Amino acid sequence: MMASDMNNDAVGNPAEDLALIRQMMEAGRTRVAVSGVHFILWGLLLTLAFFVQYLSAYGYLPPMLVEIWAPMAAIGWLIEFFLARRSPPVSRTSNPAVVAHAASWSVVGIATLAYFAVSVITKTFDPKAITVLSTGLIGGAYWVTSTVTGVRWLKYIALGWWAVLAYATSLKVYDGEMLLVMAAASALLLTIPGFVLRRLHGSGE
Repeated sequence: MMASDMNNDAVGNPAEDLALIRQMMEAGRTRVAVSGVHFILWGLLLTLAFFVQYLSAYGYLPPMLVEIWAPMAAIGWLIEFFLARRSPPVSRTSNPAVVAHAASWSVVGIATLAYFAVSVITKTFDPKAITVLSTGLIGGAYWVTSTVTGVRWLKYIALGWWAVLAYATSLKVYDGEMLLVMAAASALLLTIPGFVLRRLHGSGE
């Protein structure tokens, strides 16, 4: 009898697993659509910060680095805090797909911020290194989000970030023009996907 029950469980598990995965994907897809606002937030902040640093690098503004990025990060995390506080309890879920999506983007922020802070303090900051690090992590976060939610077109956005990584890596002379490339990438590969996701969420797709 016990063996029979075990066999039934074994037969039933694939269907149950498939149903669970489908629920995870649907929940994750909904959350990603809602999280379009986070893509918009950071896309706009990064686009502005890179452009301001470009103006600073070419003498249109006084020399600045920490003065640009510290306020940008502070504003972004402060807005994220208030957005999280305003989120209804139902959206604060332990759904694995949602957790994986959120964790992958947390890694982007924490790792990039850690490199920036330590390298500035130790006077070892390397613009090319942080570009390669951040573009690789952002591309990875998009790939994870696409995989766990089934929003397949996000993988093309990941490939876009990895293309920026490849371009930055190939440069023998890494100058201020790369700041414009990063500003454009932030607008095209963060802000615009955010607006698309927001629109899909609003239409219920």
